[in-house]
Amino acid sequence: MRLTKFNPRFLLWLATAVWLTIASPSVSVCAATPAELLEKGIYTEETVGDLDAAIAVYERVVSEGKKSVKSAAEAQLRIGLCYEKQGKADLATAAFQSLVDNFPTATEMVSQAKRHLKSNTELIDVPWGDGDELHLEMKLQTGMGIGMQVWRVAKSQLDGKPMWECNAWQVVTINGQKGKSQVFADPKTFAPVQSTWKHSLLGEAQAKYESNQVVIKLLNKNDETTLKTENGYFDNEQAAEVFRRLPLKVGYKSTMNVVSPLGGALVSIGLEVPKTETIEVPVGTFECFRLELNIGQTFWISNDQHRYIVRFDAGGISASLVKIATPKDGETTALKSDRFETVLPPDWFAYAPSNPAKNETETTNLIDPLAELDSKIETQTLESLKTKHDSPVAWLQAITEEYKPRMKGFTLVSDGIQAIKVGDRDAAVVDIEFDEGPKRIRARRVAVFGESSAVTVRYMGPKDAFDRLQPSLENIVESLSVR
Repeated sequence: MRLTKFNPRFLLWLATAVWLTIASPSVSVCAATPAELLEKGIYTEETVGDLDAAIAVYERVVSEGKKSVKSAAEAQLRIGLCYEKQGKADLATAAFQSLVDNFPTATEMVSQAKRHLKSNTELIDVPWGDGDELHLEMKLQTGMGIGMQVWRVAKSQLDGKPMWECNAWQVVTINGQKGKSQVFADPKTFAPVQSTWKHSLLGEAQAKYESNQVVIKLLNKNDETTLKTENGYFDNEQAAEVFRRLPLKVGYKSTMNVVSPLGGALVSIGLEVPKTETIEVPVGTFECFRLELNIGQTFWISNDQHRYIVRFDAGGISASLVKIATPKDGETTALKSDRFETVLPPDWFAYAPSNPAKNETETTNLIDPLAELDSKIETQTLESLKTKHDSPVAWLQAITEEYKPRMKGFTLVSDGIQAIKVGDRDAAVVDIEFDEGPKRIRARRVAVFGESSAVTVRYMGPKDAFDRLQPSLENIVESLSVR
């Protein structure tokens, strides 16, 4: 989950007063037009001082919104203002949110409504340590593992100024989706200063937050988008950390304003904690606040000093906390399975589904620091493989012949398939290039035979990223031990 892209639903606002039951005889609701009704509502609110009656008139204007969006939007705004005057904060918030959701073209009124929503997100002290990581495995409702989400937050600097740096990595195996984001946030207010978001399916965006606005630039586009944010906005890609800092308790309700750089949009999200629940995940059992979002997502935040994201549900996917870590700078990671082991360079991650499909080949996905390459380690038993291929060279020859017709501009690099050694094991390597849209893709595949297992390490991506990451990839192969 990463909250990859917010898609807000329209909120349904339920009024407590019905215009047919108004007792005040001084107000008529038989105006011929929405504009005339609006004027009567304003008179009732500001001159007569009957807020309940005014709200009922404004509701009539809103119900006839198709006749005049401008009048309906102003009426919706005034409903929120009336509830504020009455001290009914929850109803006021719902009214302002309804204006934002249902009248997006009424930009002036929407801007005013957001000013009343912006102060709702209060934050507690930072609950994490410097460099803390949360790893969550994503699964379908069937229980099949389909990906991993990693959140890391650490002290950092930007242009010589101290910052909190929020990083997120995501991989989804069923469609090959991967993403990486980074947000620099002010250490005191946690307001975003700068962000980057790169997604293999949605594209890449950069955002710079300035006084009351954010400037967004999409990759390969010269135009910039400037959104007026005023105050109280967070970047979509720091939402996980913001959730951990909310002053959660049963009955908590608030609104969180978010900038979605890839969508180029401002989104207001309703938040509510209806209850606490006990949640069991691979790393333990936690009492959690159930944080419900009005966009169809739910997060379970631990009710302790750490405020871990223990689980989240979104779009038919459920993710559970499987690892809590605080890696040191420059620290490598040992990667082990029943068939192989290797060492990952710093800031690399690996994901193998906890319940892989029952087939001969098992796959471990590798995620590089910027999620630029498609990298995998695939394994199978040597006995079954040798019924088809008697050597690593023969295995790579078959793989190459299979993929060659599918790749536009296919080219073997260097001397084609070469026999090598990985440790003391027989192995083979092949480098190829091909076209993927406008990009030239470089790929390498290494096949290794062990005593009981056969392994291929394959990685591919844009040629510049491939060349830059080549030393790290070579280290992964050199440290590979096949059983």
